[in-house]
Amino acid sequence: MRRWVFALALFCLAQGPALAQRTLIVLDASGSMWGQIEGRPKLQIAREALRSVLAGTPADTEIGLLAYGHREKGNCADIELVVPPAKGKAGAVSEAAARLKFLGKTPLTEAVRQAAVSLRYTEEKATVILITDGVETCQADPCALAEELAKAGVGFTAHVVGFGLSREEGRKVACLAEKTGGRYIPAGNAGELQDALRRTVSVPPRPETAPPVTLPSATLATKAKPVIGQSFAVDWTGPAAKLDYIDIVLMGSKAVDGELSYVYVERGKPTLIRAPGKPGTYDMRYVWAGPDRRHVLATTRVTVGDTSYALDAPASVPAGTAFSVGWKGPGKPGDYVDLVRRGTKDVSGELSYAYVERGNPVQMKAPGDTGRYDLRYVLEAPDGRKVLVTVPIEVTPSVASLAFPPNAVAGGEVTIHWRGPAAAGDYLDIVPDGQKEAAGELSYAYVEQSPDGETSTLRVPGEAGRYRIRYILEAAGGRKVLADQLLVVAAAQATVSAPATVQRGAAIPVSWTGPNGGQDYIDLVRQGSQETIGELTYFYTANAGQSPATLQAPDQPGRYEIRYILEATDGRRILARTPVEVR
Repeated sequence: MRRWVFALALFCLAQGPALAQRTLIVLDASGSMWGQIEGRPKLQIAREALRSVLAGTPADTEIGLLAYGHREKGNCADIELVVPPAKGKAGAVSEAAARLKFLGKTPLTEAVRQAAVSLRYTEEKATVILITDGVETCQADPCALAEELAKAGVGFTAHVVGFGLSREEGRKVACLAEKTGGRYIPAGNAGELQDALRRTVSVPPRPETAPPVTLPSATLATKAKPVIGQSFAVDWTGPAAKLDYIDIVLMGSKAVDGELSYVYVERGKPTLIRAPGKPGTYDMRYVWAGPDRRHVLATTRVTVGDTSYALDAPASVPAGTAFSVGWKGPGKPGDYVDLVRRGTKDVSGELSYAYVERGNPVQMKAPGDTGRYDLRYVLEAPDGRKVLVTVPIEVTPSVASLAFPPNAVAGGEVTIHWRGPAAAGDYLDIVPDGQKEAAGELSYAYVEQSPDGETSTLRVPGEAGRYRIRYILEAAGGRKVLADQLLVVAAAQATVSAPATVQRGAAIPVSWTGPNGGQDYIDLVRQGSQETIGELTYFYTANAGQSPATLQAPDQPGRYEIRYILEATDGRRILARTPVEVR
C-alpha cells in the first residue's frame, strides 16, 4: 500500500480459432514483492506459481517476459522486454523470472502500455492479465490508460488479479479490467494466485460475444433531505456480496469509479452515507461486485440542499492520518474545526483542531485510537464559544506493510519498501527481536523524509542476530506498532593486510576487504589496543577509493597494529587486524 506489483499480460492474436495464444508476461520485479504472505516473500510465491502454470503451457504457445523494477531503485523507466515472445519459450520465461532482482518502483501503467504497443494492439486482438501486489507508484492513471486502450485497440481486454491487495487498493486497479470488458480477481495466497494464473494463462481466447450475466435485483430508498456534508440513512435491498457498496455520483454517470461518496453495504441496514460538499441533484446507486465486473443494480435520485453552516469531510479515516475538512461558516478569526469523542458537549478537550483562518479546507489529524468521533465547527464569539454544526466521523484501524530482503550483513544498510498512513512523525525502526515497546530503537528513519514516499533506508546493527523492522504510527495518545517483520543479521567479515615492517614516517600500503560502510575505517594503533578510540592515524574505507590505500607510519619505532573498524548504529567493532613493526 507508495507500493509492489506483479503483473502478467496475456495477448491473443486474432488469426483464427486453430492458432495458439500469444502471451507476454509482464512481471513486476519491484521491491514491494519482498512483502510476505503466510511467512513467504511474494516474489517466491510468484516465481513458483509461474513455474507451475507455465509447465503446462502447450508447446506451440508464443510466450515472452517483460519486467520492470528489476535493475534500478527509484527509476520509473526501468521496463525491459527480457524474453521476446516466441514458441517454446515457457521454460526460458520461468528461468528468467527466477534470476530477476526485486528492487524498484511500480510503473504498472506504462509497462502495460509498452506491452500493448509491442504486440500491436491497434492491429490485432490483445488480452492483458495484470497480477498486482500494489498500486501504481509512478504518477500514472491506469483507469485513463484502460479507456485509451479500449478505444484504440482491436478487441483489447485486460483482466486484473489483485495479489494480496486490500479492498481499497483493489478498487484503484479494478477499473483497468472493467473499462476494457475484463474481470478483477482477488488472490490472497499461493493457491489462489496459481488458480488465477491457470484461469488466465491457460484460458482460451475470449469469444466474440460473452454470455450475459444474470443480474440480481436491488432497491434504494431514503426519506432524508440531506444538506451538504451531512450523513444520512439509506434503506436498501440487494445481494449483499462482500464488495457491494452504495455510492453517490454525478447525475447520469455510468462509470463505476470516480464516486463522490460511497459506503459498503456490509455496514447493515439502513446504512449511513455522506452527502457531497456541493448542493445539487445526484445519482445514488447500489453497485454489485459481480463475477465478471461491477454492475449498477439500482439508481435513485437524491437532492442535496445548501446550508449556512456545514463541514465536508470523509465519513471515516484511518487512525493517526491527516485528512482535509471543508467548511462553511462565518470564517472569523478564532473560529476553528475540532475533533472530539462522540457526544462531547464541552467546547474544550478537543483531540485535534485547526483554525479556519488557515484556509479552506483545513488539515486535521485523526486520533490513534479507533472509534466514533464528532467533527465540529466552533464559533469564537464575545459571549463564548458555540458549536454551529456537528458531523460524525469514524476512526478505523490504520494498516501498514513492510517489504525487504529478510537477511542482511551487520553494519550494512537495508532498503525497506513500506505502505502506511505516512502521517507526520511516523517512522521505521530496527529493534531486537521480541521487543514490544515503541522505544529503544537501534536505528530509525521518518517516513516523511522518504525520497519517493514509499522507500526508506536503515543502518543495520553491528552485532549478528535476530531483529525486527517496524512501522511506528505517531498519533495523539501515543505511538503504535502497525507492522513488524523479522530481519536476520549475519556477522560482517573483513580482512586487512600490510607489510610486516616499515620505516619511520613512511607510507604504509594497506589492502582490505569488508562491508565498506559509510563510516567504516582503517586505523593504526599500538599493538594490543582493544579500544576503538585513540588511533594514531586512520582513513575511511568509503573515501579511500579502491584497495589498497595508505597510512602514515609513526615517527616512533615500535610494534603496532592496523585494523578494520566497523561503525554501526550500536557501536564500533574490530573486524580484522594485522601487526606491523615500525623501525
